[in-house]
Amino acid sequence: MKFIYTRIKDEIRIDQIEDPEAVIYVPEQFEDCPVTELGSYVLAHSAVEEIHLPPYVRKIGAYGFYECEQLKRIYCYSRVLDLGAGLFAGVPAAEYLDITEFPGERSCLKEMLAELRQTLRVQLHPMPAAAPEEAAVVLEHVAEKKEAPVSGQAAGEMEARLIFPEYYEDSVENTPARIVSIETHGCGHRYRYCFAGRVFQYREYDELFPHVQVQEKEELVTELALGRLLYPRELSEKYREHYLEYVREHWKTAGKLLIQADRMQRNRVSNLEPGKLPWLVDEVLEQTSTNLADQLGELTGLAQEAGDTEMVSWLMERRYRLRTAGALQNIGGTQTAEAVLPADAVQGTDRSRFASGNPEIPGESQRPKRKRRFEL
Repeated sequence: MKFIYTRIKDEIRIDQIEDPEAVIYVPEQFEDCPVTELGSYVLAHSAVEEIHLPPYVRKIGAYGFYECEQLKRIYCYSRVLDLGAGLFAGVPAAEYLDITEFPGERSCLKEMLAELRQTLRVQLHPMPAAAPEEAAVVLEHVAEKKEAPVSGQAAGEMEARLIFPEYYEDSVENTPARIVSIETHGCGHRYRYCFAGRVFQYREYDELFPHVQVQEKEELVTELALGRLLYPRELSEKYREHYLEYVREHWKTAGKLLIQADRMQRNRVSNLEPGKLPWLVDEVLEQTSTNLADQLGELTGLAQEAGDTEMVSWLMERRYRLRTAGALQNIGGTQTAEAVLPADAVQGTDRSRFASGNPEIPGESQRPKRKRRFEL
């Protein structure tokens, strides 16, 4: 893989990437100068599947990823604000976008979403407060360019994992009147309008949940709800309850998705991380479920089918502890019942026991005493 570039003053523009690999990590600099731009048609017609852009990049030229039919994942920073025309033309497989946001600055999320109409999973990460040396260099570089920051999110806020459903448009012609109207299908266009300027509005995103429930498949809706619950950036209590209610009703699908995340294959994309199934059991099901043991049994079956031995062991242990606790509770209830027997009944039992002369066998008739063999 070879990078052909042009140096423009103290910045680098990559004009072409020859013999690109499936996964490309664009270098941060050449000749001690930062890479700030990818040129037009830089990866056109290539078989790239995943690309990682450095924090310096601010511009991607026209048709930069033209007909990259296998491109699925894009990792970039929020400063890629200048997107050339037709950047994602002929890129049908793109399904994952990872953006690291700089504190107090506008983000490229709105522009990226406008170019990608297919179902898109998005992860937003704030730049850590203790930025590495590379990020510090970027900040100095921007300061030299006198780019004024705009209002945005604080660097220490939590990350967000969002899903933007697909949408598409059809042109419908009214032949007699020769009028062409455009019809939009899917609720994805609504989700792409959740912005005030360039700032993403999480409240508006959450308000659209009833629409996605009606128009999208159960698995996608469940993954969307899980993403908001597990990574609750700017999630109000009102909408948290809405998402929780949906996950409780579709707990089996939620469990299946979380188990799949444990065994996620390279060619699949998900917003869910491994090891989150215990959260579903402890924080969602246990709080309201009346048949948790049965649910644990079904989840164990799903984990067995997926070959997730670690979760099978955890679920079986969790179910065993639940049954043990229930058995102890039942035993405790029986002991309590015996403790509240009437006093007369207890006394009667004691009298019959001692009257028999054999305290181990209550009510038995008293046996005659043996004569002593020797008498004094």
